[in-house]
Amino acid sequence: MKKIACIVFALTHFFLSAQNLVPNGSFENISSCGTQATLAVNWSNPTQAGTPDLYNICAPNRVPSHTIGGGGFQIPKTGVSYVGMFGYSNPIANAREYIQTQLTTALTANALYFVKFYTVLSNFSKYAINNTGMYFSNNNTYQTGGTYLLNYIPQIKLFNNAVITDSLNWIEVSGVYTASGGENFLIIGNFNADLTTDTVSVNYGTYQGAYYYIDDVSVENITTPKWQYRDTTIYLGDSVLIGPGVSGLNVDWFDMSNTFIKNAPGIYVKPIVTTPYQATETFNSVVYNHTVTVTVLLPSKVDEYNKLQKSVTIFPNPNNGNVSLQFAEITKGNVDVTISDVTGKIVYANKLSVTNALTNFDIDVKSGIYFVKIYDSSLNKTLIKKLVVQQ
Repeated sequence: MKKIACIVFALTHFFLSAQNLVPNGSFENISSCGTQATLAVNWSNPTQAGTPDLYNICAPNRVPSHTIGGGGFQIPKTGVSYVGMFGYSNPIANAREYIQTQLTTALTANALYFVKFYTVLSNFSKYAINNTGMYFSNNNTYQTGGTYLLNYIPQIKLFNNAVITDSLNWIEVSGVYTASGGENFLIIGNFNADLTTDTVSVNYGTYQGAYYYIDDVSVENITTPKWQYRDTTIYLGDSVLIGPGVSGLNVDWFDMSNTFIKNAPGIYVKPIVTTPYQATETFNSVVYNHTVTVTVLLPSKVDEYNKLQKSVTIFPNPNNGNVSLQFAEITKGNVDVTISDVTGKIVYANKLSVTNALTNFDIDVKSGIYFVKIYDSSLNKTLIKKLVVQQ
């Protein structure tokens, strides 16, 4: 029988700190000040044709500001170092650079590993691409000659393999890897040819290619999840990714009526009212249940929304279907009240006459979560409150 662990409203998984199997994962330890990434201790270049670069607080490739490629600026994710390499070059077909390291310990067959590195597009790049990933192998790689591309299939890529266009914020590329056993090396880069790489023109710089910085590489053996399911807030009309977005996870998503949506580490949703979603994650034969609530904001400004939310109070909440609305700033008069369940079905709709600060009415519904939409036509204001009914 599977063990069940229930986590409600985006509680964090707590876990013991695991050992990083990547030596010098943030490239802080260097043999000397120079321009080649191989000066970072424990890191090597897996191809003769490509030569990735080292950036450090010391000259000549200083951080955060440097002059390579026409000049760039990037603060390290941590420390004072990072490396850089191109994943696409417009003048040269399938031109690539990679970085490689040997793990401190070979991976164990069927063990689970949380793999992570950070990347960001250089602001002297003219293009942005997808496909930057990590490949695990049992043996050291060194490709001689003038061929740039390594013909491997990476096990880890960014969730949804989106084009990384951000040249300011470090983007986490992470995933869960089930080891075959004996993997002792990892390589980071773009392993896809130009024809299978999405390329987007950006207005950042003059370098005719896509050049990315890499920092904070880690591989950790894990037995329990170490990611979060967070509630979030959006404006009406926006969509949002909910879930950890960590590739390699087995997560089933449902709406609150228990209708299956999709199996994925995360899903994009576009609710029109505040909506909770259920996630059932199976990890290492243990099932974890989560609820993620997406709050939908109707006003255009958050401070206006916060003020509006305080203008009406539902009490008691939870209740048994006898609803009391306490009005503060909403003008006395007629207000439209609509109540819907989590599927969007309207269970109550009425125009209430507010003659004093307190208005009461009954709704005949089953136990569950409902959303109360209140519209004041005299002020042209709308707000949505969550209501819990317990019969």
